[in-house]
Amino acid sequence: MYDNRVLIAGGGPVGAVTGLRLAQLGIPVTVFDQLDEPAEDHRAATLQPSTLDLFKPLGVIDRVLEQGLESRMFQWRDRATQEIVAEFDYARLAGETEYPYVIQLEQHRTVYAALEAAKKHSLFTIHRPVEVISVEQDAEGVEAKVRHADGKTEVHRGRYLMGCDGGRSIVRKATGVSFEGFTWPERFNIVTTTYDFSQLGFRLRNYCAHPQRWVSFMKVPGEDNKGLWRCVFPAKTEESDEEVMSDAWIHARFAECLSSGGPYEVIHRNMYNVHQRVAGNFRNGRIILAGDAAHINNPIGGMGMNSGFQDGLNAAEKLAEIWNGADPESLLDRYDRQRRLTAIEYVQAQSIANKRMLEERDPAARKANLDNLRAIAADPDKHLDFVRRSSLIAMLEKSRTIQ
Repeated sequence: MYDNRVLIAGGGPVGAVTGLRLAQLGIPVTVFDQLDEPAEDHRAATLQPSTLDLFKPLGVIDRVLEQGLESRMFQWRDRATQEIVAEFDYARLAGETEYPYVIQLEQHRTVYAALEAAKKHSLFTIHRPVEVISVEQDAEGVEAKVRHADGKTEVHRGRYLMGCDGGRSIVRKATGVSFEGFTWPERFNIVTTTYDFSQLGFRLRNYCAHPQRWVSFMKVPGEDNKGLWRCVFPAKTEESDEEVMSDAWIHARFAECLSSGGPYEVIHRNMYNVHQRVAGNFRNGRIILAGDAAHINNPIGGMGMNSGFQDGLNAAEKLAEIWNGADPESLLDRYDRQRRLTAIEYVQAQSIANKRMLEERDPAARKANLDNLRAIAADPDKHLDFVRRSSLIAMLEKSRTIQ
């Protein structure tokens, strides 16, 4: 017999928020996560205005706002000249969102906020540390085989299963769904420092273009709420992992792009490969993919996690309709159309464009790109359109129009 519940593989930000929403909608849900507690991996930390709007009915918005940093403006700079090319202002979204700003908050703190709210619901269950090692489905339901830390395995059964288990998703691989795209040739090194870049005129979010050594800076609260800065540096393909992770390499990058001589206290560094990929389908029968299991992208612009929230909450609403007797095939097919198309059109297209604008080497093309940013920032209508896309408000609206 299959349990009358939804199973979720992955208890990260998308899995936790989706599980919370399902429980609120009256659907029993079981979440499986491999880790003892949410991962503090120093990656996603941007909550876009569209996400804050979605969070309000979940009962987590106050917790997020009180912990996070409010960031209304973001800068594009030319690192070669130290010029501020353009500033974009989310305040122009007033009237379209209750939250015309970004909240910068480490993703594990968002996960904790969602789990705190979810655990108040008797329909919500989370098992950790538990690894989903295989999934199967038939016409009546799904099975997830899980392995505990002691090696013990067991099988859980439900009506539907959501894969929120990241870019290496076991769920996606089990369905045979493709994951087409490419991997960028360089690696990214995310360096966290206590140095305060705002004293040099930086906003809380900054993108600095350069043909050889672009960089992005953003501020997050830090565990003590005194503030930390995350710096994304690209590594050249000929530079070894050991070299890129060294103090000498990191301090050379700071020296290249900052007028101050430091000192720069480095408290964390994390190097990883960067991919742009989209699943061939976001649902296969009773199995639904969301977040990084469905699409991954480079972090420039803060779009990946936020689009994942849109995936998960969209799926939760459709599952609630199915629980109330609606036709599952038409609804889940619509989920696939809504979320896959917009992942390609907005997240993939914009994140790729952002990175290529940062690293453009051709002098004429580089000048044209930066001139275009200046023109967009100066034109009220174009400025508004730019921040609507950057905030993923345009993506959310487009998704809702797709039948």
